[in-house]
Amino acid sequence: MDRRTTFKKFLGVEAAATVGNRRQEDALPVGGGLTPYNGTWNYATAAHLLRRAMFGPTHSQILDAVKDGMDKTLDKLFSPVPLPSDPVLYSDNPIDPDTKKGESWVKAPLNPSVQGNVAFKENSLFAWLMEQIYNEGVSVTEKMTLFWHNHFVVSEIFDPRMSFDYIQLLRANCLKNFKELTKQITVDKAMLYYLNGNQNTNLAPNENYARELMELFTLGKGELAGPGDYTTFTEQDVMAVAKALTGWTVPVDRRNTTYIALPVFNPNLHDASTKTLSHRFGNRVIVNAGANEYKNVVDVIFEKREAATFICRKLYRYFIYYKVSSAIETDIVDGLADTLIANNFEIAPVVRELLSSSHFYTDESLGALIRPPYEFIFNTLKAMKFNSSQVTALEDTYNLYLYLYRSTNGLQQVYFDVPSVAGWTPYYQEPSFHEIWVNSVTLPLRAGLTTGLASKTIRVRNISQKVFGLELAQYVSDFANPDDATKLINDTVAHLLPKPIYQNQLDYLKTKLLGNLSEAQWKTIWDTYAADPTNTQKKAAVENRLKSLFTNLLTMPEYYLS
Repeated sequence: MDRRTTFKKFLGVEAAATVGNRRQEDALPVGGGLTPYNGTWNYATAAHLLRRAMFGPTHSQILDAVKDGMDKTLDKLFSPVPLPSDPVLYSDNPIDPDTKKGESWVKAPLNPSVQGNVAFKENSLFAWLMEQIYNEGVSVTEKMTLFWHNHFVVSEIFDPRMSFDYIQLLRANCLKNFKELTKQITVDKAMLYYLNGNQNTNLAPNENYARELMELFTLGKGELAGPGDYTTFTEQDVMAVAKALTGWTVPVDRRNTTYIALPVFNPNLHDASTKTLSHRFGNRVIVNAGANEYKNVVDVIFEKREAATFICRKLYRYFIYYKVSSAIETDIVDGLADTLIANNFEIAPVVRELLSSSHFYTDESLGALIRPPYEFIFNTLKAMKFNSSQVTALEDTYNLYLYLYRSTNGLQQVYFDVPSVAGWTPYYQEPSFHEIWVNSVTLPLRAGLTTGLASKTIRVRNISQKVFGLELAQYVSDFANPDDATKLINDTVAHLLPKPIYQNQLDYLKTKLLGNLSEAQWKTIWDTYAADPTNTQKKAAVENRLKSLFTNLLTMPEYYLS
């Protein structure tokens, strides 16, 4: 679906209420459903796949995908990647008595007595997270890690070691088994801390995690069928599951010499009674199994088909479109759920089936989603030659990535700062869903960020005498004929925008590139630069025109779409 009208209305421009023959609020047409796509494989389809599976493909990566074909490109996207090296202490200030500059802090004492030490290690983690996205390569790993962070939400833990273990758990399992990941996250220290599982005892059962386990993590909350009956589970089930999960504690000693990575099960705090579930689970009973009882609970939950359809519906909204019609539910979501169950809840086959389906490549799917903040930012940085290479020192590198992390604060998508256990609202809040990403607060911030990058005027705290931005001349050098103004505009649009734009828009962009120049004069200026690219004056002549082009293109409504 073309979302241009959303932005035109927001910007005060009159727009049609329909797109083609469909209303703006309609779901996408089913098209060929989950039948494998066998249509034309070209730059547009390859770019669509990489845009949705990554945080921003380069022109060369798209060309490689065209050459490789869809199947080989999917093989690359789904190839296992090793876990990255740990984040490190990147400065001697504050001085940490247990960790030296350049060393990992993830298993060291936290030492909150050292002023600023906890916040500094959190900053290290946040910068490290941005570095993983920036250096993702051709892989769906980082996109899926963020998906699980928005699904199994953990926020504001204030112990960066727990946060690191949690995010590494998600990354290591992002394409593996949904059921097994649910088991592991149930006794993850950060999750126990966030949803009060560490306070859940036989003396005072805490229902917080038990409720979210069913409502938000596995089954979803169906229509209210009666008092305390949510169709998929009941209040009786919440109480029974809470009792079954009792006894897990989080050892907290921030000055410990040996970091305790795993939670501790205390049998004296566990409810050893037999728990009876409601009619929604066929009145199943859960007998005492001590430290393994939580695994039995998850197994029982995953016997319900809703566990498969719930996560498949969420994957559909994440990768394709937020509107799920009855036809999409029947032909796409149910089909994906069948695949998930047939593969014993392995996630990779489901995501791959979705990204290789005929439905995914329908024309209406291109440009149907508004880019979330991380995708918006990193598509700009990664696709357009961000000049990060001028920073080599460890401290400067971390400060640069920390700047990128902080630049997302106002855009309302921030790792480890999720507003509620339900996740970021644009992924679930009806009826607007992803349109919530763009509002009177975030729109000027997005425009300001891309304008600063295109103008190369970004300054980063603690990195003196350097400005950051996009190497625009290098970026357009990757295209076949950057000296041809018309071809340059067309190639840029094909790379950065999800769908073709109107001729009057192309003409407008050309006026921004040329200014008072003729096309012949642009060719002369470019050829002069290309013959001597290290000459600062010749480069400046080219980049001044490119800045005008890209400050306008990157604030077009179409650039906000994926």
